[in-house]
Amino acid sequence: MLRSGRLPLNRVLPFICLLVLTCLFGVNQADDSNKLCLWKIDHEGSRVYLLGSVHLMKEDMYPLPYPITAAFNESDVVVFEIDLTEMDEIEIANLMEQQGIYTPPATISDDLSPETLELLNDYLEEEGIKLDQVSQMKPWMLSLYISIMDLEQLGFKTELGLDQHLNQKAMDQDKETDGLETAAQQISFLSGEHMEIQDLSLRAYLSERHQVQEETGKMISAWRSGDADGLYELAIDQILEYPELQNQMDRLILERNLNMVQKIRGYLDTQRKFMVVAGALHMGGPEGIIQLLSEDFTVEQISY
Repeated sequence: MLRSGRLPLNRVLPFICLLVLTCLFGVNQADDSNKLCLWKIDHEGSRVYLLGSVHLMKEDMYPLPYPITAAFNESDVVVFEIDLTEMDEIEIANLMEQQGIYTPPATISDDLSPETLELLNDYLEEEGIKLDQVSQMKPWMLSLYISIMDLEQLGFKTELGLDQHLNQKAMDQDKETDGLETAAQQISFLSGEHMEIQDLSLRAYLSERHQVQEETGKMISAWRSGDADGLYELAIDQILEYPELQNQMDRLILERNLNMVQKIRGYLDTQRKFMVVAGALHMGGPEGIIQLLSEDFTVEQISY
């Protein structure tokens, strides 16, 4: 159940790891190939595996295909969007509260358009939630919270997400870990949009959430078939319906891709082996991680 005020610590990681809204809607139906969302780059004695991640998964999505496990076992360092072993949950919860919770007497109703507020009230009534239980959450936070709740109702769990699974394996095997970004950076990306864009993002999700089950099934099918470009293309299709969200898409995906690629290039100069685990949407498209790295390196997609 949603509540105003401080976020429980067991809800912090879904916010940080997810950027769920950018991945939920729209993937073309994947084909039946044996490709994986896993790529390999060899460069002058260094090797980097690139694994497109799904941040919430079900138990029946395990065990992982053997090439993913083999690449993990081979790697000296496992790199996540955020190095989960370095996270201070109390500090992150405080940041989330500072940037995602209104200072009374302000509430979310002050910032939502009449159309969005009507959709929100319809959703809350359907779920048996009162408006005052979510009224202190800013729109960007509420959007993510609702999307995570919808996925959990379908049986997806954050603790089963690929990032969490591989992070636990890294800890069990005492592997070195690293992060492409900090938690503070991700919170800034999520919370930094103008209120009009936060309102539109929430409205877009509430308008389309009846498709979550169908579209999430397509997403998982695409991931299993290594269809990173399909994930990206569907996200672009959604932007055509809401062109005002283009700048948000650029901030959440394209700008971050450039920063991630810069760090990955550094790994390719170390004479070591890395597995880089980042959201699958970052991998595909004309400005995705795979294409950007292909400008200077041979990137091989792995099949099984």
